[in-house]
Amino acid sequence: MGASGALKIKLPTLVALSCVFLVSGCAVRRSRNQDYVFGVTGVVTGEDGTPLKDVDVILNLDAPVYEGIAPVRTKRLMAIDGTFVLMYISGSPSTKYTVTVQKNGFDPQTVAGTAPPDGHHVFRLRRISDNDRKGDPGTQATETQRLAN
Repeated sequence: MGASGALKIKLPTLVALSCVFLVSGCAVRRSRNQDYVFGVTGVVTGEDGTPLKDVDVILNLDAPVYEGIAPVRTKRLMAIDGTFVLMYISGSPSTKYTVTVQKNGFDPQTVAGTAPPDGHHVFRLRRISDNDRKGDPGTQATETQRLAN
């Protein structure tokens, strides 16, 4: 057996070993990059339990999640019918977030959580009274008495 015969035997062995190392390297890399589903849903109602329309929903995150390949740290949307669904891909098994809901004429509310697991929140917003808007509870009564005289 000459040098070319030894090369013919070693070449397939070398190719086979290279494939084994390549596949095992990909398997190790793949296990480190696990994706998680980040989900937050909610319902926004008034004090009487009726869903509120056109509520501003703001999501803030302590680490980015992904909408496709675009990173998201803050997301703002309008809850047309009082409900919202925020679903993203996360590279972390635990992402901290806050959700703030606000609507003109109502006190805003903020909640904090960690996802996954998915967070579901029910917000019951309190209507701001005229007294709350003016900052002095006695102002409205005084103004009403002045107009009556």
